[in-house]
Amino acid sequence: MPRFLALGIPLLVWVVAASTGCGGAQVGKTPAASGVQALIDALSSDDPRRAYSLLSDDVRRTIPYRDFAEQWRLSTSERAWQISALRASLRGAPDVGERAVVGYGDGKSVPLERDGKTWRVEVPLITSAQTPRPRDAIRLFAEALSERDVSAALALLTKRHRDGLARQLEGFLQGLGKRIDQPIDEYDTDRAELRWDENGIRYRLLLRREDDEWRIDDISVRPNPPDESEPGLDE
Repeated sequence: MPRFLALGIPLLVWVVAASTGCGGAQVGKTPAASGVQALIDALSSDDPRRAYSLLSDDVRRTIPYRDFAEQWRLSTSERAWQISALRASLRGAPDVGERAVVGYGDGKSVPLERDGKTWRVEVPLITSAQTPRPRDAIRLFAEALSERDVSAALALLTKRHRDGLARQLEGFLQGLGKRIDQPIDEYDTDRAELRWDENGIRYRLLLRREDDEWRIDDISVRPNPPDESEPGLDE
């Protein structure tokens, strides 16, 4: 592994830890710029012990001080480059990209970015995208079904599927209106069927007697079997 990478990784990890706060769920009270400046001072002092003390506990557990100090002594030019890069980052972005995330119980989160002394939301709070993840679409679809909200459930279908259902429904309603007075096939005493073929589609309306009342039991809209002809209205 190159010496720069061996030394630079823990240093960069420390910068990230300083930027986000050690607790993870809370924002550090000290600006990240102060931490970066402390790192610059440590690099400039040529004191490996000082730099090592700035590393997070997790990083120190992965690299003993003896190994760190050895890498430090062998990386003079790399440390000079790091000092220059860190100073440039402070001049261009004094907040050094400090970010935080606010999490909610339902799994959603809102990213924040520091702007001076203020934390600002990185994304719009109000957006037309209600389902940025597959799980969001499933959740809203389940809610719509449980609330018997047909419009909301249909709105969650893809446009292709919605358009297909709309065409099928329109064809079904038009055909049904033409055939209200058409003879109905009755089977036994409790089953009946109204069927017709139109534009390559077979429509079937199945009825069943329930408590002495006829009810719609099923509606079937399927492509017409290719080996059967389409009967006209007069047949």
